[in-house]
Amino acid sequence: VGEPPDGIVKLQSAEGEVFEVRAALLWASSLIRSVVADPGLDEEIPLPKAPTEIVAFFLRLCDPSRRADDGLGLRDISEEEFGGLIWLAKLLDMQSVLLQVLAHLVKDEFPDVHVGIPAELQMILVRQASDTLQSAALCHILRSVVRAPMSKVYASGIVLAITPLIGSPDENVRAAAFEALMHFRVVEAKLVLLEHRDFGVRASANRFLRAATPSEETVGAVLQLAANHRSFLVREAAAKALGDMAPVGHKLAVQTLADLLADDAREVREAASGALRGIGGTDDPVVIAAVIRQALSKDWPVRSVALAVLAEIAPSKRELVEDLATAMQHGGATMAKMAAARVLQSMRSVKELRDSTQRDCEEQQDDIAGAHGSPPSSLAGPRWGDE
Repeated sequence: VGEPPDGIVKLQSAEGEVFEVRAALLWASSLIRSVVADPGLDEEIPLPKAPTEIVAFFLRLCDPSRRADDGLGLRDISEEEFGGLIWLAKLLDMQSVLLQVLAHLVKDEFPDVHVGIPAELQMILVRQASDTLQSAALCHILRSVVRAPMSKVYASGIVLAITPLIGSPDENVRAAAFEALMHFRVVEAKLVLLEHRDFGVRASANRFLRAATPSEETVGAVLQLAANHRSFLVREAAAKALGDMAPVGHKLAVQTLADLLADDAREVREAASGALRGIGGTDDPVVIAAVIRQALSKDWPVRSVALAVLAEIAPSKRELVEDLATAMQHGGATMAKMAAARVLQSMRSVKELRDSTQRDCEEQQDDIAGAHGSPPSSLAGPRWGDE
């Protein structure tokens, strides 16, 4: 950049007021440097859409001595003024200078992270400053973010701004961003944490999503994670989340989970199996068709998990399931035979339980009938459906 000269530059606000400023004060600006480098340019530099008070405020912020003399601080800046300052900084190509000044003010005025920075400043700093602030200043801001009262709209916006910092090369910034996301109780934060490498973090995010009332957009975001994420741990967590949050019979969720029955990872297949049991409904032809497709797979792990799902969601297809399981028992690997045997045993147990429950009900009816002098149900003629 070179050493700044001793010259003066003139800035003209939107209302036409002219400010004479030392070039050294604004030397970080490529615009100012180009003006100073051309001796023939002695006119005012117009600053469109920059009100006089914003230009004056900006110049005070950029001058450390005036800042100290005036006692200027963040509490003196309104939300509207923040927007104007950012606009002017972009116009002059001095965003990094302004953001460093704001970061220093944050540390001066909010040294205790238990005191919250105003929400509008958080948004600006986190969105705009992540590439320009020093690590210590950014970490301080991230830890202060969680202490400020704010609406869900603000919280969601800040979460979107913090999310890229999870991938920061700086370990301290990553840790501070993670702590901030753990704090925010909004769906956007939990979707990010659903991708975290730690099982406990993913489980915590899953519990939150399960208790929330998810929108179609949220379900769609989880579907994308389940279908496309490269980590099987994230696909597993997303499949579990779908089982808790998607409505019963949700077509895209059902199709995605049915596809995951053929996932390479056993954990994902099992998570998808459990989720399908939850949202697959009973005897839904769309769900049954999607699962049968996997039950006819050449890979026995896929067939076995699909058959287990089919046995639960399709009681009307009992004979089909028994035929598929019997066929698997008579061919293939030992593990496939064992899986088929478990499916058949499970179906027999369900049938025995159902028959036992029916007998108990009939005996209760006979006892009640006997107490009122009526013949037992076994002697009272044929039941409906037994003619």
